Amino acid sequence: MHTRHLPATVLHQHPPVPQSEHDVLTTQSRRSQPRQWLTVVTWLVKHRAHPKALATTTVNVAADLAARMDFQRGIVLYDLEGTAHRLGISRATVKRHIKVLRELGTLVWLQHGSRRNLRLPGRAYTATATVYGATIPPVYDQAHGHRLSGRGYTARHIGFTPEGRRQAILAARESATRTRREPPSRTPITHDPEADLRHRSTTTRPARRATLRKPRTSILGATVTAAAYQAADRLARALRPLHTWLQHSRTDQLSWALIDKAADRIPLRQVDQWLHEINPVHHFGPDWRPTRPHVYLAAQLLRDAAVAGESDLRTDTAPEPVGTSPTPEFHDAVDAMRNDAGPLKEFAEITGIDDLDASLVRQMRADAWRSFKQHGNTDLVLVVVDGLGVTEAGRLYTPQLVDACLRVSAQTQPAA
Repeated sequence: MHTRHLPATVLHQHPPVPQSEHDVLTTQSRRSQPRQWLTVVTWLVKHRAHPKALATTTVNVAADLAARMDFQRGIVLYDLEGTAHRLGISRATVKRHIKVLRELGTLVWLQHGSRRNLRLPGRAYTATATVYGATIPPVYDQAHGHRLSGRGYTARHIGFTPEGRRQAILAARESATRTRREPPSRTPITHDPEADLRHRSTTTRPARRATLRKPRTSILGATVTAAAYQAADRLARALRPLHTWLQHSRTDQLSWALIDKAADRIPLRQVDQWLHEINPVHHFGPDWRPTRPHVYLAAQLLRDAAVAGESDLRTDTAPEPVGTSPTPEFHDAVDAMRNDAGPLKEFAEITGIDDLDASLVRQMRADAWRSFKQHGNTDLVLVVVDGLGVTEAGRLYTPQLVDACLRVSAQTQPAA
């Protein structure tokens, strides 16, 4: 875009993005590919959006990051030593301008680095390098009249406001004018050595390639197929009732977050174990629940891919379940779930309620009681009743709560 087409307000400095919004889970900026990202950084620096941004050093650091980024997802390792060596500047200078890029809203943490090695279940070694993601801040979208779908890291550009459309048209016209002024490119031409007696042209040009629509990609950049989406939908329907912190997201939102797991044919039991490992209670305390669990899942997928590589997703194995054998009631519930969700062999691997961790059961009961008493919400309990039956639901949530939810459900049903 050109300066004379932009609102005057964008030339004023905007407050630096606070530290609390430098993480992928809290950022207001949206994800970007490296080519567009470098254009955004250059524009922000040119219009003095940050008092410490420099048109030389800041843009050079950004260019070094963009050259090493994943083309589809804009993910890059920090590499402090390598960046300083390649650009011929000090480590302190690199750190300072990386901070400037974060405060511009153009970089977010996907993985915080650590000086010590971490050991995770199922993996002998986990790298601890800092991993960044390229982002576009809201101030850029507002200045250019972009309309977005969603918010935060997973937001998408879907159109223009009237002012943004006017800017885009003017920019396209200027680009076309510059193109006409440039000398024509040399297109390969072939000539027929035989003269055409009917005076038709004997010059032929290569046929233009047909433009194919790019297929939709998943969170990790894989092509989404109908089979993968159907498998992800079955995973979401099976796992959502078993993890209370997923209840704020719809089944279709969870399906999209689980497409990469489904495409890699990760067994249901292993995905269930993964959800236990990334449970926000273990990382942020019992009082924190994500308001958008599908976004939290997407961030965890990106972190796993950046740290361990996507190949680990195919080979990572979960520990075998420990506990008593499933009860006859549980086998009946599995059959009911199988008939409900369609044919899925992985349902045979679900373990019984007896195998759930005791602390998790206590937390699930507390969440269900709190949701029922404070908001009159019976969904958590009734989903398990529908899937596993009244007896198993009573063992999980207590018979008193199950009876209360069933009474409330019966009272709210319309008369026949």
